[in-house]
Amino acid sequence: MEFASLDDLQTFLCRWLEDHGHNVYRQVPDPEGGKIDILTQDYAIECQDRLTQTALWATADTIQQTMGHFPDQRWVIAGLTPDSSQEESYQVAEQVKATGIEVWFVDQISPFIDYYDRLAVNVVETVHPPRVNRRNPLAGVAIALGMAAILSFSFWVAYRILDRHQFQVTTENQESQAWEQLHAAVEVWDTNTALSSLEQLAQSRNPCTASFANRFQTALNQRGQEGFRDINPIKRALNQQEGCRLDMRDYEFSQ
Repeated sequence: MEFASLDDLQTFLCRWLEDHGHNVYRQVPDPEGGKIDILTQDYAIECQDRLTQTALWATADTIQQTMGHFPDQRWVIAGLTPDSSQEESYQVAEQVKATGIEVWFVDQISPFIDYYDRLAVNVVETVHPPRVNRRNPLAGVAIALGMAAILSFSFWVAYRILDRHQFQVTTENQESQAWEQLHAAVEVWDTNTALSSLEQLAQSRNPCTASFANRFQTALNQRGQEGFRDINPIKRALNQQEGCRLDMRDYEFSQ
């Protein structure tokens, strides 16, 4: 598993998290003046290219200064296994875990490996190798060179795909904006704004988000403003029945 840059690694993790029901934000400012690389309703993740001993200790020290401000999130250091001194890194990771910080060696965790392979395979399948005369004694060499070129190109395409689908998961992210717009509309029972936001969320690639948007849209259309009372029951039902992880918020009318 390789990434062209730290940004590509973060994008990969964001895409995996979103596809598994998380609302994802990147580069979130923290009260200590720094930024959290990835923030969801469940995780606060700091990323490093390689989880060397030095990188682990330095990142753990930074997290220790910030984690008190985000008590509801599980803190994680994520990155790839270093090329050398791996055993030493594993030992440091165990010590870091003892402080309450999880460590993800992304290239050692099966769900991430499978997801990475699936992205690569999807791209490779779109690239067709050249026809080669099997009777030609150089056919094997040609095939090997051709496949090497295909794989190199496919991974380049994969990174470009990730770039194109990169979650601009700050306030500029359209889906994040739609969620915030929806919650603001719910607070004041603004039906028109809520329905407009739900139209955007109904187009989400996240099935939990899309299902919620469709159900809540139906409630508002059928019950008018009284339908706002259904927002948390709808989220709760999806979380319990479909294994979703939709963020639950408290509203004055639900007290």
